[in-house]
Amino acid sequence: MTLFWTHIIQSHKEAQGIIIYYHGGGLISGAPNDLNESIINLITQDFHVVLAPYRLAPEAAFETIISDALTVFDEIKNLYPDLPLFTFGRSSGGYLAIQIANHRNVHGILDFYGYSRIDIPEFRNTHSIFKTKTAKLTEPMIQLMLQSSPITAGPTQIRYPLYLYTRAHAIWYQYVGIEAYTDHQYNLSEGELNQLPPIFIAHAEKDIDVPYSEALRLYHSVHNCTLISIPTDEHDFDRVATAEVEEIYQKAVLFLKDTLK
Repeated sequence: MTLFWTHIIQSHKEAQGIIIYYHGGGLISGAPNDLNESIINLITQDFHVVLAPYRLAPEAAFETIISDALTVFDEIKNLYPDLPLFTFGRSSGGYLAIQIANHRNVHGILDFYGYSRIDIPEFRNTHSIFKTKTAKLTEPMIQLMLQSSPITAGPTQIRYPLYLYTRAHAIWYQYVGIEAYTDHQYNLSEGELNQLPPIFIAHAEKDIDVPYSEALRLYHSVHNCTLISIPTDEHDFDRVATAEVEEIYQKAVLFLKDTLK
């Protein structure tokens, strides 16, 4: 992966740091530029924002995805050696953001409905709601969703149903290329969580995709942590930038700025 694939949005004024953003989509769907424009405008009042690309499963292996995420971080660190770096991820992007913080010197984390491990009962088991949502998908249709070579962006209307299908039938691990989902390197221990930098968490209390218990696990393990709990079952509650959503992001930015004091 080379840096010119990576979109860097400059701060409106002198940047206090750099936020490297990893998109969600279950590592199967999504694109780096999926953040709402008003959210980007809010964040870039004080920070540069990097829209980090990574290759998607199943065309790329899980280890490749992790490597891509780390590569982008390292390249940005080399480009801006004097600025503090933060990682920000939504859903599976939150997993990448936390993984990077476990392996690199990260100043802080924004985790929006993410997780710190992949060995989660909800990921291992079939999902009745997602089965209903993908009931009309057939194997030939699924094959049409796949590409012959790796991609870094998967149109949501095409690839997101594929992700839901894998979760519905408890085959997400296979599609993402994870052979040993219990492996410690993919699942941060309590001790590793204790060593994480400050983290700001926002998570729906009745999230039907990534369980709220994952947010609580982080909250009770990370020393410097703020948790915003949203009373909804909507996984990506920030898909539309409502006044309530913008308020959450304003709190997130203030949290990061506080880590710089």
